[in-house]
Amino acid sequence: MNVELKELAVIADNRGWLTEILKNDPSHAIEQIHFSVSKPGAIRGNHYHKNRTEWLVVTRGIGKIFLEDNITKERSEQTLFADIPILIKISPNITHTIVNSGDVPMHLLIITNQKHDLKDTDTYPQPLHL
Repeated sequence: MNVELKELAVIADNRGWLTEILKNDPSHAIEQIHFSVSKPGAIRGNHYHKNRTEWLVVTRGIGKIFLEDNITKERSEQTLFADIPILIKISPNITHTIVNSGDVPMHLLIITNQKHDLKDTDTYPQPLHL
C-alpha cells in the first residue's frame, strides 16, 4: 500500500513543544493546506483521489484512520495521537476514512499537492466498512 507514516520529532522546552511537519522538498509540491475540526465520533473522508496526494497530522485529540488500497485491496488502520505526532502520506487511489475516536474535538491538518477545484474535486466517494 502506498502510504507512509513518519513519526515527527518533537522539540520541547518549558513553554511546550513544536514539530516540523514538512520541509522544503520538491517531491512534496504543496499547493493547499486545510484545517478541520471534528466532533467526537465524527467521520471524515470515505473517499479517495485519483491524482492528489495528501499529508495528514492530528494536532489535537485522537483519530483512527482506516485505509484501503483500491488496486490490491490491502487494508490497514492507524491510531493518530496529537501528543505523539505522526505524519501520514496518502498517495492516490487509497481510500481513507478518519474517525474522531476521542472525547474532545479532533483537529486535523491536511496538506495537499493540488489546489481544490470545485469543477474537478478529484474526490471519489467510497465508504469503508469499519
